[in-house]
Amino acid sequence: SSGINAEWPLRPGVCQGRDSLRARPQLYKNFIRTLHYHLKETPSDFFVDIVSRNNFLTTTLKLFFEALREEEGLDGELCARGSKFKVHLENYFSWDFSVDEEDDPVVVQL
Repeated sequence: SSGINAEWPLRPGVCQGRDSLRARPQLYKNFIRTLHYHLKETPSDFFVDIVSRNNFLTTTLKLFFEALREEEGLDGELCARGSKFKVHLENYFSWDFSVDEEDDPVVVQL
């Protein structure tokens, strides 16, 4: 188990609470800033192998960035910070946060 996994016990609430994105934008701005500085101390090749690359952090951040993109009426500064942070992580760690078509919901006609 990676040490970074143990450091984020609040991750599900912070990254998956879409309703709170609108209600508590400052919390998420602080979250982005804190995570940015925490990851700044991480070497760019830290997540190179497939096990490290597909960790909870990349999966959770993908959900977070999707929420920032999809939710309407969010704080503009929060969305801008999130977008800038996403680009930084994609460039620095070579992560891909694009949405996969296979992740899209499947509509079944009855």
